[in-house]
Amino acid sequence: MIIVNFKKYVSGKDAVDLAKICKKVSDETQVQIIAAVQQNDLWNCQETGLECWTQKLELLDANLDGTLLNHSDYLLPWDELAIQTTRCTVVGIPFCVCVNSFQEAARASKFLPDYIAYEPRELIGNKEKSVSSEKPDVIQHLTSNIQVPVLIGAGIHSPEDIKIGLKLGAKGFLLATDVVKAVDPEKELRKLAEACRI
Repeated sequence: MIIVNFKKYVSGKDAVDLAKICKKVSDETQVQIIAAVQQNDLWNCQETGLECWTQKLELLDANLDGTLLNHSDYLLPWDELAIQTTRCTVVGIPFCVCVNSFQEAARASKFLPDYIAYEPRELIGNKEKSVSSEKPDVIQHLTSNIQVPVLIGAGIHSPEDIKIGLKLGAKGFLLATDVVKAVDPEKELRKLAEACRI
């Protein structure tokens, strides 16, 4: 599983075009790919047939496929995170809580998210170092001790990063910069998705 967080990098027609790429790669590799898009782009991106989540919880809508909570662009105080996770649970919307440490993951797991995404902030956007290469011990500790599927993100940019993450027990990956800012997003996403199949 891969979640591609479009962040604030792409919107409008560019977001729809990237969602189409995600859908194509997902269909051809048989790897589940979800796009996390800006609220204004949600419905247009959903028209591509791709599962699309919002990057934060802005409104509870029957058409909402899911949402990220607490990722680096939209950090939340814990009391607000508790409110938003409760809203998602009541309405039945899948959600992923992003965390910066094992301690945050343990705390966030009490909200019963569908996923926890570990993304150490100091590695977000890094093109040379990744969470897989720099924090394997934390990933292993998370996947062994947190009873929620763990995704990893921050600096993921190579098939080797994906393979290491899978070996350490990650159930998926949260990507942004490496795909969204790539010269050839389809090529970049495809190589990472194909590594998920191994």
